[in-house]
Amino acid sequence: MTDDDPNEAYEVVPIEPGPLGPPEGWWTVKWNAIPVRHFPGKEKAERYATDPEYRASLVTGKPWEKAKGK
Repeated sequence: MTDDDPNEAYEVVPIEPGPLGPPEGWWTVKWNAIPVRHFPGKEKAERYATDPEYRASLVTGKPWEKAKGK
């Protein structure tokens, strides 16, 4: 990978199940060590980390536009 690859900042790690946390088998995608999204399967988490078009497709809109009814 090159230094200008934006996907290098993403990391996929398993979530450790806890008594009040998500069930076993969930994965967290971290961006620069900050958790940004959780997925029930590793395949979707890896796709999110490597595919910019997939990340963009999951964005539902800007919250302030939703509040105005746009």
